[in-house]
Amino acid sequence: MGYKETGQQILYIIFDPLVHITKKLGITPNHITIIGFILNIWAVVHLLNYFDLAIMDYGDNLFGFGIILGFAGLMDTMDGRLARLYDMKSKFGAFFDSVIDRYSEFVMFMGLIFYFQIFHNQIGFIICFIALIGSIMVSYARSRAEALGIDCSVGFMQRPERIVFIGIWAIFFGIVYWYGPNVLTQQVLMADVDYFILGFLFLAIATNITAIRRVVHSEHQMNRVG
Repeated sequence: MGYKETGQQILYIIFDPLVHITKKLGITPNHITIIGFILNIWAVVHLLNYFDLAIMDYGDNLFGFGIILGFAGLMDTMDGRLARLYDMKSKFGAFFDSVIDRYSEFVMFMGLIFYFQIFHNQIGFIICFIALIGSIMVSYARSRAEALGIDCSVGFMQRPERIVFIGIWAIFFGIVYWYGPNVLTQQVLMADVDYFILGFLFLAIATNITAIRRVVHSEHQMNRVG
């Protein structure tokens, strides 16, 4: 059992009671999917401090963003778990979940890109945009491959990993901006590149590597079948 499966099993043990409660309340997987999307919007609004840019607080903005994003990620786990436990799976449900996931990811990255743009941080803007491209291509490569009958879930930077990474990274730097030494919040390496941006540089590289790996994997599978 890999790290992802182990993590899922732990989450299931913790949250299965909540899944049972949601079923009793008449909540469907599609409802949970929508709640997750709303939480993503809320996370972005909090990141941008309700658009009151005159009182931006790095610690509050980043920490709250990470926490809310974490709850949004849990909704992404709960909708699938509810569907499986109570045999509520459907083709439309899977399609709807996939579409809303893409909307959620675009909203999240839009907020992060705007966050960097507010401070005229062009390097952060570009890096975050490249991370967005890689993230979407990871999902798109799998979707296209599976449409052709190829299992393409390979790679370590899939959507759950991306959400967990961004959430933890934001929470960590929210705490750093509250209590950490000033050196951790200053520019490093070059102008406009600080430690917070380095996380998105890693994400930009890792997501695109994962997307390319899926392309190579799909080619090998197609050649084997052919």
